[in-house]
Amino acid sequence: MGIKQTDLDQVAVAHWGEHVNGGGDRVAWELSRVFQDGPLFVGWQDKSIEPHDIETHQLIDGRLSRWALERGGIARMVAHMLGWQVAEPLRDSDVLVTSGNEPLFYVPPTEQVWVAYIHHTNRRQSDQIQEVENGGFGPLMLLFYYAIRVAFDHNTHKPDVFLANSEQVKRRMVRYWGVSEKKIDVVYPPVNTNAYSPNDAETGDYYLTLSRLDWHKSVDDILRAFDDLDEKLVVAGDGPERDDLEQIASENVEFAGYVSEEEKKQLLAGAKAFIFNGQDEDFGISPVEALAAGTPLLGVEEGMTQYQVIEGKTGYTFEREESGRTIRRAVQQFEEKGVDWDTQKIASFADRFSVQAFHDRMHEAVDQAVENADVTPEWYSEVENISSNPEQGYTEN
Repeated sequence: MGIKQTDLDQVAVAHWGEHVNGGGDRVAWELSRVFQDGPLFVGWQDKSIEPHDIETHQLIDGRLSRWALERGGIARMVAHMLGWQVAEPLRDSDVLVTSGNEPLFYVPPTEQVWVAYIHHTNRRQSDQIQEVENGGFGPLMLLFYYAIRVAFDHNTHKPDVFLANSEQVKRRMVRYWGVSEKKIDVVYPPVNTNAYSPNDAETGDYYLTLSRLDWHKSVDDILRAFDDLDEKLVVAGDGPERDDLEQIASENVEFAGYVSEEEKKQLLAGAKAFIFNGQDEDFGISPVEALAAGTPLLGVEEGMTQYQVIEGKTGYTFEREESGRTIRRAVQQFEEKGVDWDTQKIASFADRFSVQAFHDRMHEAVDQAVENADVTPEWYSEVENISSNPEQGYTEN
């Protein structure tokens, strides 16, 4: 018999692995809070980065598997591919909610309802495939990426429902994974918008960009934009590109490094505007945090970022251009015109990406998946009713 609505407390959550305290990890931890009566399993466990209210269970275990997970690269991929297929602890739950791509290797029992939350579509093997050529990796890497696509082609049809973290990711799932559009819904990641407020600081005299300082955030283009501007830029965050970025920065650029949550709140609220230039972002959490602080967003016209900007109201968009000229023009436009919405209205706009909105949408999605997955024959309720009330009898037509 199929799962009934009353069984919704029997929900397990499984996340591909805790690694960098990144956006995917935070989504998984919040999923655990949404379905708080169920366990949270992780392919790889790192208790040092877990919030105090989260308890996880290591799913992929064994000396060889742990070695492979710690080693990373192809070894880690193989460990996930083998470890997720049976994943015995997951099979006891009526409803399973997974986070990430690796759990797609899981083979569920027939009647288990499975909702898969997807953060991205193996981007180096899909929409960012040109990086293989640009990076000079050659045909062997293309062959390897092809093998990954083939593997996922065979593992993207088992969940009952897919949830994409943005409309952009939904589009990629249809194109690169071949998942039916009807099988995918969009649930935005939870951003703690309540933690930020325009009242956290008075607006100062600087622009802000905040992210991991890595190549795909394209912070170098922002620095070039400020070469010829009589405006101050604060760069918050750390990462492998920091030394190179400091080498090309002009005197009007200040590097704040890693900042605490309290410092981040004040920086966001105090900035004239937040500048974001991430490459074709799946979602982008820091721009939403800036909006929640009432700070206008100057964002690249790509990915989800372009939809977080309501032109002239929450900010302005700019086209990607390596010299930084388009970013410079957006800053100049903002200096000349400002935006129509005040800080409180901008902050209210960010509420659609809030933690509460995430909780509500996840419950709706799981409820709908359970309802659609019910395999109870139409005649079953009639027979069941007669069994409990034998005096009614049963007449065969």
